[in-house]
Amino acid sequence: MVNHQSISNIYVFTSDKDAELLTIAAQNGFPVVDEVSDSNALYLLKKDGKLSLQADIDGDLINASVDFISAEMEHRLKQGHGKNQALAKAIGLNKKSGLRIVDATAGLGRDSFILASLGCDVLMVERSIPVALLLADGLVRAKENEQIQSVISRLSLKVDNSEIIINALNEKPDVIYLDPMFPERKKSAKVKKEMQLLQRLHGHETDDDTLLQSALQSAKRVVVKRPKGAEPFCSKPPSHVIETKKMRYDVYMCF
Repeated sequence: MVNHQSISNIYVFTSDKDAELLTIAAQNGFPVVDEVSDSNALYLLKKDGKLSLQADIDGDLINASVDFISAEMEHRLKQGHGKNQALAKAIGLNKKSGLRIVDATAGLGRDSFILASLGCDVLMVERSIPVALLLADGLVRAKENEQIQSVISRLSLKVDNSEIIINALNEKPDVIYLDPMFPERKKSAKVKKEMQLLQRLHGHETDDDTLLQSALQSAKRVVVKRPKGAEPFCSKPPSHVIETKKMRYDVYMCF
């Protein structure tokens, strides 16, 4: 696997020489260790049968993993109110079904999964190799669950810089979806620390302007997820806004 970013202090932790973890280490050039000892490092490991990324955040060991069959995702599916939810309206599902979507900042894939559950075909693009490994692991495990196999079949994953993928698209997707990591969302402490873990991998992105421009030139609609009260992404006013109590979706119609 080709590393498309500069990564330092990432280790694979396995005390029992787990074959999958050793393969991940060999393919990506991550050092293998049998103890977690560096509080400034990030560790790929197995936790509760899932590939997990672990970091020390303010003295707490925080783990991030992708679990499409978790209680949290089940709750989101049940409480999302289908195509009447804000995300679905922002994407345009209240007017058209079966949309083709590029989630250009996939992260842990939660919004991609919700969109796939609503019948969209979603290409997840993730530039961070460790996070992409979590996504791939989550997809493999989810395919074993018969109840959501049809949802998972509508999800695909590419590991690369989003602009490269967007600019190479042969056909315009219906929607490009962006969930920029900054500014940090105002959620629970647990989520904040999970976000801090991901921020260690991505750093402060410097290509927001070119990413948005590529998206606007390559899709019929661009949707940007924003914290409520935040400035528009790259200071570009949207065509319209869909708001919830805690956040909003800025919608850019591309003509």
